[in-house]
Amino acid sequence: MGLEKDRGARQLRATEDRNRALLDAIPDLMFRVALDGRYLDFRAPDDHDLFEPEVVGRTVWDRLPEDLAERFMAAGRRAVRDREVQTLEYELAFRDETRHYEGRIAASGEDEFLLIVRNITERKLQERELQASRARLVAAGDDERRRLERNLHDGAQQRLVSLSLSLRLAEQQLRKSPDAAEDLLGAARVELSHALEELRELARGIHPAILTDRGLDAALDALAARAPVPVELRSSDTRLPPPVEAAAYYVVSEALANVAKYADASSVRVSVAQQNGCARVEVSDDGVGGADPMRGSGLRGLADRVAALDGTLEVESTAGRGTTIRADIPLRVG
Repeated sequence: MGLEKDRGARQLRATEDRNRALLDAIPDLMFRVALDGRYLDFRAPDDHDLFEPEVVGRTVWDRLPEDLAERFMAAGRRAVRDREVQTLEYELAFRDETRHYEGRIAASGEDEFLLIVRNITERKLQERELQASRARLVAAGDDERRRLERNLHDGAQQRLVSLSLSLRLAEQQLRKSPDAAEDLLGAARVELSHALEELRELARGIHPAILTDRGLDAALDALAARAPVPVELRSSDTRLPPPVEAAAYYVVSEALANVAKYADASSVRVSVAQQNGCARVEVSDDGVGGADPMRGSGLRGLADRVAALDGTLEVESTAGRGTTIRADIPLRVG
């Protein structure tokens, strides 16, 4: 009888130890609350998340804004009555910041409930940034369509209209004055050449044909050849998934454009390598540095483009020590 009692006590202690270990591993706040609103017990792994330091013996109305206390009590009564877990999200204004929480409420007796609270501030910030990023992508798409429309109207379209008029005049002069018609046709050929070149430039801005036809290496070679400063280019011949190649191309293109506009650099290094399941794209210059990625729309747009592929974009730019733009883009897309 005594042995069985000792064995039962040991099993009970072991169960208590396992339960305590389980509770210690959970980072959430936990509160036992009576149906009259009194706190019966609590557990706070980090006092930083306690809105008020005193808990046991006080009521939810003592510690929380009135409207939130009412929401908690209504959810607690439903949990006890229906024996179903209730969930609610809320925010609290602390001295230094506003924090977001998720509360899960379950019956823990006939006249009490258990409230488990998790800090979801980081998740909320990420959701807001995702929404803002999507809005910026939509706005950037709209701006780009307006730019293309304006460039087509002011450039190639006007040249093609002029070409049409020249051909009509040449047709009228063909029998009366062949020499004049020949001059008009010569001018039309020049106008057509300019229109084709403008259309090629527009197409290159939308999606460079060389990227599709010959891959990222050839497209980067073309970018480097057009850059106003010497570019040292290091990359492999391995083709990457098309969305990754497009993102890498635009990272390098925007970075080289920024070097030309702002960096006052004498050289640039561009590298593209595969590393830990990602394409790492890095562009470094020896210019003046001091770039602020939040001030220009170009780098923000790049960050959005890379983030859409679950990648990250970093900018290191200490004043007087040049600028490095680094993008890590997962190779598995979709």
